[in-house]
Amino acid sequence: MLKKLGQADMDALRRMDWVGDKARFERLFDAKPTGDLQKLYRFLYISHFSYGRLRSRSFNPGAAGVEARTPDRIEAFAPRLKNVRVHSGDYERLVRTHDSAKTVFFFDPPYSGYDANVGEGAFDEERFYALLKSLKGKFLLTYGIRGKLPKLLEQGGFRLHRVRMRRNLRTMRGVRDTSILTQIVAANYDLVRKGEGAFDVRDAAEPGDAASAAFAKTIPLIKGADPSDERYVLGVVLEPEVVDAQGDIYSADEVRQAAHRFMEEFGGLGLMHQMRVNGQVRVLESFLAPVDFAIGDVSVRKGTWLLAVRILSDALWAQVRTGALTGFSIGGSARRVPDEASDNDASSAPKEPA
Repeated sequence: MLKKLGQADMDALRRMDWVGDKARFERLFDAKPTGDLQKLYRFLYISHFSYGRLRSRSFNPGAAGVEARTPDRIEAFAPRLKNVRVHSGDYERLVRTHDSAKTVFFFDPPYSGYDANVGEGAFDEERFYALLKSLKGKFLLTYGIRGKLPKLLEQGGFRLHRVRMRRNLRTMRGVRDTSILTQIVAANYDLVRKGEGAFDVRDAAEPGDAASAAFAKTIPLIKGADPSDERYVLGVVLEPEVVDAQGDIYSADEVRQAAHRFMEEFGGLGLMHQMRVNGQVRVLESFLAPVDFAIGDVSVRKGTWLLAVRILSDALWAQVRTGALTGFSIGGSARRVPDEASDNDASSAPKEPA
């Protein structure tokens, strides 16, 4: 579509409203346009103004009233697509068609061993490795540090480096605070070391290590709440009218809204804000405390949001039992506005669970 845009199309795009507005965002999200230009506008608007650029139904409150420069960017960069071709289908057939001594490939396949819902469970690492070994051209590959492929590449004598990348919500689902993701970069040619910073990092703390076991907002887990189910774990996610470690306070209504949105727009559970664990943890209950009550030594205030999960993964359960994983953590975006009642206090929009 971008390759076909003429000047009349660009003029029409510029006349469309590109200011962030929640009501418009929700109308577009529910809309089913038929024209190509309207479809493009809907896609670009939702992509730009969705929370974390995740294209979910959650509007990014920090973008309200902000005008996107999308038409300018399209006009500046669309010409680069002139000779670009997009193919959909099995990767091996496409690679075999174009492979030659003068071809350069860049691969970024699904990362086996992670749970980001992008097809990693069906990715055949051994088949992909066999393809890499047979290439006539050059290739550059980015991949995770789990699965079989990193070891296969190392045994095959390919150039292999570990790199650490800062990730946030725009580049990784479920992340609010900046985090570090360790990846490998592999190639069948000598890589040039640039001067932007350290490239080969082999001492990075991996997800699950003690050095990484720290939550942005931690509330202790309650284990043993169900004696008949050892791996049933209950925890408080948000508590109303209590100042947290970040100095935020949430009303009962804000807690209720956050709990309801979590279930309505459930996108999965994450570990340490770095990887999805949907296949390793199951949500059993999500509820608001109807009255004040106690579970063992833990007092629960009326209106508190509690979440109960079952830990299926032996590795994760071991971390819960040893105390390496100590609580539920939430992340999100918020706009702070001055509280008229006090110059020192601030109120915050509800944060979305990661």
